[in-house]
Amino acid sequence: MQILAISKLKEGVTPDKIGPHGADEVKHTLEAYLDGKIRNFWFQANRPGVVFMLESADEDEARRVMDELPLVVAGLMDVDLIPLQPLQPLGTLIGRKFSP
Repeated sequence: MQILAISKLKEGVTPDKIGPHGADEVKHTLEAYLDGKIRNFWFQANRPGVVFMLESADEDEARRVMDELPLVVAGLMDVDLIPLQPLQPLGTLIGRKFSP
């Protein structure tokens, strides 16, 4: 299952609070990427934070991966999870029934 994870810094978090966790955050993110838990990740263009595309068995597994991020552990960042699924209404184009 693919899950979109959108990070957001908590109110009042400044770069000096993030700095001490930076190296660990990068290491943890790269390990999760190399382990196949994170498929892609990007900086957000409109605000501080990172967007992750996760590959997880379910939302609980994705939550565990994100809750291990050092900035989350330190209480500096929250992550919203959005589970994704195939666009089922497209099936009507090939004769499949769709029921929301």
